[in-house]
Amino acid sequence: MSQIPPSKRSKSDLKAQSFCYEIRKRITAELAATFGYSQKRMDAHIKKITAWMPEDQRKEAAAHLLKVEEDFDFWFIQQERIRILTFCSDISCHMRAANTIWPEYWSEFCERRLEWDRAMECCNKLQDELQYIAETLPADKNKYMRIVLDIEALFKMIKSLRQADNRFKKHLKDAPGGDMV
Repeated sequence: MSQIPPSKRSKSDLKAQSFCYEIRKRITAELAATFGYSQKRMDAHIKKITAWMPEDQRKEAAAHLLKVEEDFDFWFIQQERIRILTFCSDISCHMRAANTIWPEYWSEFCERRLEWDRAMECCNKLQDELQYIAETLPADKNKYMRIVLDIEALFKMIKSLRQADNRFKKHLKDAPGGDMV
């Protein structure tokens, strides 16, 4: 058994992978709940937009706007579900790919590092997409905060794993800039 207390141990590759899957599950649940879409917020938005209109025109305009907004939101949610799920799966795929490379040569080290970079890039894309969704849909932005913070924590875990890979450098069979085929 290790003499290092659990609180002092660094995250292992598999803990980061498991954390990634936890985030995916939560995001999938949120996707199933249509990103926290709120009819109450939509009604308030429509009321705000039509507040300047005379009473006799307001009801008809509100009904039309509600239909247009709901159509857009339905289409938007469908499109974003695909993008979000793609980014989520790409993070875990790149992490798994990095974990399958045990570098003996510089090129393998670079490929492993590139997979970590791609996983971090997908974390950033996922955060950006969630931010855009939160700003576009009539939804509770606070629902996204915990997920975004967890994605940031995952990003940091991946970055730490990437940095820890420097331990391989001294054992590589070829040096950078050397005779590589």
